[in-house]
Amino acid sequence: MQLFIWAGCKSQYITAVLLFFTFHQYLKAQIPEDLVEVKISSESDVIKPGESTWLLLSVKVEDGWHMYWKNAGESGYPTTLEWEVDSASIGPLMFPSPKPYDFLGMVIYVHEKEFVLLSKLSLDDDFEAGNDIEINGKLSTLVCNEENCLPYDIDVSVKIPTASQTKINSAKSLQVKQAQSMWPTLPNENTDFSAKASGESIRLQVSHPIIAELDSDLFYFFPINEYFGHTLNQVFNFDKENGALSWNMPLNTEISPPTELSGVLRHPSLRSGWNVTWKMNEVQYGTSVVDKATGPVTYKAVQDDMGVGVLLLMLGMVVVAFAVWIYGKGRDPGVSAKAGKRYLLISCLVGLFGIWMGFPSKDVPSDQKIEWGVWSPELEEELKSEGKAVYVDYTARWCASCIANKRAYTFDSMIDLFKEKDIVALRADWTDRGPVILDSLQSYGRFGVPLNVYHPPGANDGADSQPVLLPEILTRKNIREAIEDGKVSQDTEELSFWAILGFAALGGVILNLMPCVFPVIGLKVMSFVKQAGEDPAQIKKHGLVFTLGVVLSFWILVGVLLGLRESLSEDLGWGFQLQEPVFVFILAIFLLIFAMSLSGIFEIGMSFTGVGSKLTQTDGLSSSFFSGVLATVVATPCMAPFLGVAVGAALTMTWLPAFTVFTSVALGLSAPYLILSIFPKWMSRLPKPGAWMDTFKQAMAFPLYGTVVWLVWTLQSLL
Repeated sequence: MQLFIWAGCKSQYITAVLLFFTFHQYLKAQIPEDLVEVKISSESDVIKPGESTWLLLSVKVEDGWHMYWKNAGESGYPTTLEWEVDSASIGPLMFPSPKPYDFLGMVIYVHEKEFVLLSKLSLDDDFEAGNDIEINGKLSTLVCNEENCLPYDIDVSVKIPTASQTKINSAKSLQVKQAQSMWPTLPNENTDFSAKASGESIRLQVSHPIIAELDSDLFYFFPINEYFGHTLNQVFNFDKENGALSWNMPLNTEISPPTELSGVLRHPSLRSGWNVTWKMNEVQYGTSVVDKATGPVTYKAVQDDMGVGVLLLMLGMVVVAFAVWIYGKGRDPGVSAKAGKRYLLISCLVGLFGIWMGFPSKDVPSDQKIEWGVWSPELEEELKSEGKAVYVDYTARWCASCIANKRAYTFDSMIDLFKEKDIVALRADWTDRGPVILDSLQSYGRFGVPLNVYHPPGANDGADSQPVLLPEILTRKNIREAIEDGKVSQDTEELSFWAILGFAALGGVILNLMPCVFPVIGLKVMSFVKQAGEDPAQIKKHGLVFTLGVVLSFWILVGVLLGLRESLSEDLGWGFQLQEPVFVFILAIFLLIFAMSLSGIFEIGMSFTGVGSKLTQTDGLSSSFFSGVLATVVATPCMAPFLGVAVGAALTMTWLPAFTVFTSVALGLSAPYLILSIFPKWMSRLPKPGAWMDTFKQAMAFPLYGTVVWLVWTLQSLL
């Protein structure tokens, strides 16, 4: 169980779990306690209240095995120590410099053989002298070799007598000094640091007179921050003109940047190495160095459209393909010359729209576009404290409405407005659903993206400068009104429960028009045509069963969401499936197969999807039920643009109100089918069966192809 907890804390720990199970046949023969020996002791035999002493953990690892440093690297689990002590405080665990280890082509940072870890204990002033202070701790790590990786936990405990005078153990004190000599040291004042970031990598540089005397090929850098990525092959370059050593490191841009970057730079001639640090507000991005006015987290290269250009190109190709299909339909036998001309005109218009949509636009010069910085709460607060106007775009690559909103920022009028008002633009990318951005969203009463917030200049000066929450769908008009007039959108908390129910039902109805849903609903509406001659009571049963399938599916999904919320103690947003690469991949494949079937490439049922075909294409009540289930599955990814407020609010409610809101969504989604089944006479207004049905089915394939394109684009952003 402990392994799974580790794996959930950090993605790289999954490697350790896999190793554990891969080599489980060897584990029975190995006991970690036989491989590692840990002893705890104190530098002081007696300690005086109000004073400090070092705690020593002497570690001995069996030959051929290793433990991990405080940053494990590309695999493994970092060594941690959790203390339990009353009336005292204990500082961080201090490590000697590690060594790099090549494990299956991955670089990890390890300790081998014998070493000492230190932590400083500070006893409270009011501790009663004469009593023993008891310190307990739990050391957790992995013990590994080339074949096996074993979890290792050990409880350590030590009691230290207290008195009016501290008594140092000279032997232990010598051991402390020896351990400290293995720590990386701070370079002297003659050392200069600089860094330049570009995309997902950063070039680090250290200047010091002694570097010129050292072989640059023997240097190695151990990153401390998780913001650094890892690379097995580090290439160091020495510039003789300025005596600077430089090298490149990857960056983990999926997490929030820290206030500084740090690590250990080692060389055989530098004994234990140097502790090196780069302040983030001194990091160079592009051609300019961001000064301290921007706060502890600086601007870095952010794609202005988050790669939307590629998505629009692919969607444009789908639209052009649709235009070609329309042209082909106009040349079918039996189509009159007049109708053929109309088909030609429509195909030309659709084709031109597709070309316009996908035509690659030239990059706008850097001085003619809005430059976005990476949002962090620290940076936002610092900018606001300086009286600057701040505009924050909370977005995600899997958010369809967020993507659509990006176009509003490309107009010259918007670019000029941001420059005129001297607005600092920040982008909070929530693609990985990190907790920091979630907390910020919740502070505005929101539980999902998109959200755009404008903080007028002097926002911290008083109530007259309140943040402005823009509508979910952006236009040039509402952006300008928010910036110039300070209009505030309706807050979620002001919505009554009945208003939320209304939004939920309306959003469910609108979902029927979305490309994710319309083909499924449209095909089921076609079944009304086939059923027009049937018993009205039977038709009504089909409608009710379809609705039941939708409602039950929504109940299951919201039950899972609320259950996870309770068990994991975290807020989950609707559409969380789209943040799971496996789900996105499976859904894309499923919709592609469905679309190809609609196009007439093959018939569903002749492949591995035959079960799904029988469930949704038979004439029985089961077909209607599973069609409702299918409609729910393909609808949930499209819900965010219309149901973000209602569903987000529902997920903060207790179980009964939450189920009520989601039931409203389900009823809205199933409304077209349900209404037509209850009022079968309205079916007479539907077109008669004929060749148009096959044409309609083929046309429904193209919205699905577009959805597949979007899912694939979303998938690559999650990998």
